[in-house]
Order: sequence, then structure tokens, then C-alpha cells
Amino acid sequence: MTDPQPRIAPLDPARIRDLVERRFPDAEQLLTAAGLDGRPVLNVLATLAASPTLLAALFPLLDRLGRGTLPDRDRETVVLRVARHTRSAYEWAHHARFADQLGLTGEDRARIAAGPDAAGHTDRTRTLLRAVDELHRDSALGDDTWQALTGLYTEPQILELLTLVGLYTLVAYVLNSCRVPLDAWLPDPEPLPG
Repeated sequence: MTDPQPRIAPLDPARIRDLVERRFPDAEQLLTAAGLDGRPVLNVLATLAASPTLLAALFPLLDRLGRGTLPDRDRETVVLRVARHTRSAYEWAHHARFADQLGLTGEDRARIAAGPDAAGHTDRTRTLLRAVDELHRDSALGDDTWQALTGLYTEPQILELLTLVGLYTLVAYVLNSCRVPLDAWLPDPEPLPG
């Protein structure tokens, strides 16, 4: 069985570079962060570039959250849980790779996919997973989870966490609905757990 065709074809990388350079004074830094500095362009960015205004609005926020104040492992744990909830194979494949580079093993990722009640999580990871689950289910954090987060993070970090969940949920909607193909250059992409 072949993968379904994208509903919006990813834009040519040269056009994306032109769009970014025209809109941002620090374009080279942004292009490097996005993998547009001679490396292959992410299909998600190439798809979003079909709406230059949308790409110009979302790209800085994605970049900012990728270099935010949350610990890297926490950020990737959150994004992987969002990918699991939204059934985003694209998000899972890319962020499993990032998580692996941060020392989150295949076993760790399987526990993240299984959820907060899986054996072997630290209290911190369990709190993060509960936060994502509650936001996905209730669109708000419960009092117990809020209290646990205040013991781990500053108020700005909690706001960053909430934004991270929301933004990656939004991106998953685009990825899934547009049928954005997994980047061909991604070596051995990890499949989304069942």
C-alpha cells in the first residue's frame, strides 16, 4: 500500500528561502535553525510556505519554543506525547530523533507513548505527561497538575509549556490534514507507536 498523496504539495526550497529572507532581518540565523542552510528543507515548512503569511507567523514561534527555557528533554517529552495524541507520524518521527539525541531511549519513548501511568516514569515525566493528557482531554490543566507544575517550573515556563502543547497540536492538525509526507532524507524514521 502506498502513502496517500499530499493534499498541498511542499513548496520548492528556493522559494522558501526567498520568503524567509524577505520577512526577517536575521534571516540567516532563522534559515540555519530551520535546516535551510544547505541541508534539506523540512516538508512541514515547505507545506506551510504555501501560505507565506502563515509561515512568517508560525516559524518564529516554532523557533522560539525550540530554543526556549524548558529543559530539552522535557520539551521533547511533551512534543512526543502530543504526537501520540494527535496520531502525527511526522511529528513523532522527527521528535523521536531529537529525543534520541538527548538520551531518551526507545524504551523511554515507548513509556511516553503508553502514558503517565506506565511503570518507570520519574515524577517529573509523569507530571508532564498528565499535563499533556489533561490539555488534550479537557483543554485545561487540573488543580493537582497545576500544583505539581508550579513545583517544577517558573510561571513563564508553565506558559511556555502550555504554548508548546497548543502549537504542536496545531502543527499536527496541519501535518495530518495536508498529508505532509515524511522527509525522504530522514534516516530510519521511528514509527508512531500503536
